[in-house]
Amino acid sequence: MTLSEIAVQSGLEPEQITAFTRAGLLPCKDETGAYSDQDLYWLDMVNCFVENGSSVEDLKTLLPLCESKVEM
Repeated sequence: MTLSEIAVQSGLEPEQITAFTRAGLLPCKDETGAYSDQDLYWLDMVNCFVENGSSVEDLKTLLPLCESKVEM
């Protein structure tokens, strides 16, 4: 899906999604590429953490741990 489509589905602004993508917090590592359902799942999780007070820097440390658990 495109950035516009994932923005509509997530309820987030495209700029916020681009910032999360550039920070490496989503499986899609290129904000000009296509987003997947997996990116939407991670975007929801990232946004939840941010809304509850986590910083992007905190998430850069935390999410790789979560990714390893999901892949198991």
